[in-house]
Amino acid sequence: MQNYYIVDDGKTQLLKFKKLDEFKDKVELVYSLKTYNNGFKYDLKENAVEDVRVKKFDKIAQSLNIDKRKIILPKQEHTDNIRIIEEKDIIDNKYNFDEKDSLDIIDSNLVTNLFYKLRDIDGLITNVKGAILATTFADCTPLFFYDPIQNVIANVHSGWVGTTKKIGAKAVDMIVNQMGCNPKNILCFIGPHIRKDHFLVNDDVKEIFEEIFADICKKYNVIEGTNLHNEKGKQYRIDTTLINKIMLKEKGILEENIFDCNLCTVCNKDMFHSRRAEGINFEVNTGIMYLK
Repeated sequence: MQNYYIVDDGKTQLLKFKKLDEFKDKVELVYSLKTYNNGFKYDLKENAVEDVRVKKFDKIAQSLNIDKRKIILPKQEHTDNIRIIEEKDIIDNKYNFDEKDSLDIIDSNLVTNLFYKLRDIDGLITNVKGAILATTFADCTPLFFYDPIQNVIANVHSGWVGTTKKIGAKAVDMIVNQMGCNPKNILCFIGPHIRKDHFLVNDDVKEIFEEIFADICKKYNVIEGTNLHNEKGKQYRIDTTLINKIMLKEKGILEENIFDCNLCTVCNKDMFHSRRAEGINFEVNTGIMYLK
């Protein structure tokens, strides 16, 4: 049964999970669609000050009726680094704008210290109301966590590199050990990302997964050979979705508390930005989560 729905206000289309409607007075989670030209463009120029600076937060902020100046956006680098956002970080938020500014471009003159503290960060955790956690994706796996008992949220970017670094499992450890949560109470929501059918890799990546996830590879069909080849040789399919789910369950999250939208960004390239589908000029989707 489909566990998500899409809201459309004529300016944005946002994906929401049905389960979180039970807690709509406490938490919000949305994932942006590319409709209405909503996307964040990467600047791949060699000397670019930042790599994600063209923004479309205005429409989303208006749709959610939130203050865009409170959006906390890390500079993701496919790490396993996760930052707990505290009350003082909101005050120190460096992602603030002058209202007179056009707000079309975010550059080094419009960000302040917190943004630079969040370099090389791929996950955010908080129990602070008013901290709007944002991450961006273009095929990578979005992992969103919510503990309705302790009222704790986490917004995690897990690409294939982050998956091999077990960032999702690390996020659960931090939520449990540093935020006082019980893993049996934690809900996990898996957003749109590239799925096994389209995640084609060569021997170099396959061998990394076989080494790191040796036990999982023995028990489950997470790596599948194909008859496909590219300039680097034979290609394989890897099920990073299943790997992440197994890691989360090993950390104590109940299977019935894992809600996967089951959407592939490549299969649904008309709905979502996808690096593999769009090529070098790809844009990214954003996942926004916050406590009310």
